[in-house]
Amino acid sequence: MSTQVSALDVIDWAAIKPFWVEAFGADDDESPPGPGRHVWRVDSGDEVVALGVDREFETWLGEHRVPTAGIAGITVPAEHRGGGYLRPLFETLLGASRERGALLSGLYPTSTGIYRSLGYAPVAHLDDVAVPTHLLEVRGDAAPVRRASPEDLPEIAAAYTAWARQHRGPLTRDGVSFPDPAKAFTDDTTGVTLAESSPGQVTGYAAWDRGKGYGADAVLTVRELVALDRPSLVGLLRALGSFASVTPTTVIRTSTPDDWTGLLRSDDSRVQSRSTYMVKVLDVAALTALSPAPGLAAELPFTWQGQGYVASVADGQVDVSETTSTTTSRELDDTAIVQNLFSASDSRTLRRLGHLTGSDTDDAAWDALTAGPRPAIANYY
Repeated sequence: MSTQVSALDVIDWAAIKPFWVEAFGADDDESPPGPGRHVWRVDSGDEVVALGVDREFETWLGEHRVPTAGIAGITVPAEHRGGGYLRPLFETLLGASRERGALLSGLYPTSTGIYRSLGYAPVAHLDDVAVPTHLLEVRGDAAPVRRASPEDLPEIAAAYTAWARQHRGPLTRDGVSFPDPAKAFTDDTTGVTLAESSPGQVTGYAAWDRGKGYGADAVLTVRELVALDRPSLVGLLRALGSFASVTPTTVIRTSTPDDWTGLLRSDDSRVQSRSTYMVKVLDVAALTALSPAPGLAAELPFTWQGQGYVASVADGQVDVSETTSTTTSRELDDTAIVQNLFSASDSRTLRRLGHLTGSDTDDAAWDALTAGPRPAIANYY
């Protein structure tokens, strides 16, 4: 039976939406196609057999913004699972995203194995970490804190961007997919507490939800915790720790738990839930977003997906060009190129796991090239 992949029309939405309810157990935040949101369907005969959403994002890779296709809402009705419909869906969906200039694609999988086979590799986790609230009353110099008001939103956004540019992976939170950037951290919150290194200079924030009750089961939920320096982090943790008498447990959503768990008086935190973030490189040009040390100069040949390339590194920049040769001493698979790009693994580890083969002559240069900001993510989509 013939299979056809096509863009979903808004007119089709009412008939299609129940598939997402069935797949994810709730209405969630799925919405019709619109600006920055492309919905694709796979039809086999007269039946819809798969659905997927491509969202227009940009990813911070240190100081560089990289166009990204954010994949969400991948759905196959129960009767058609295992039918091989995801591959044609992704081929068409990602082909369209490449045409608009996307160099990366990211997603949160329900099953990592399925997406590894499509070229995605894990780079970071978004965890909900539970900790006894009283442990957040940490010691050390603390920046002053205060409650945020709507007038503070530009400064909060600036603090997020400053944090995001210190990592590889966070979304930029602007552009067509973020018409209201404040929603990224103010939805479902009771308040946002700011830390200021000086009056008017926001250097951190915590967006939190008080929850209900004040007994043994009461929980304070922190939707987002961002701090640009240690005093700001200490000040925010102390403010959250002041809830200890009414919310014995605090759950903090974080991609960098060691930033703050290292300040606790005891190691009594635990990951309550974990979402793995996976990325696929759509175009080798993504490597030009790396920021090597100014003193690093090298010509680094490699092969990826059967094509030979040379990464030319000089003056703090990277240029990638194709070569006519398909035989080089260094061959990267999809996992290796992703984890190189996100500084998520070194050459020795990639070789041990079989993602990198060939001569190890250039390993030190590649590790120097890809060293830098560590991976992190803040938005679940």
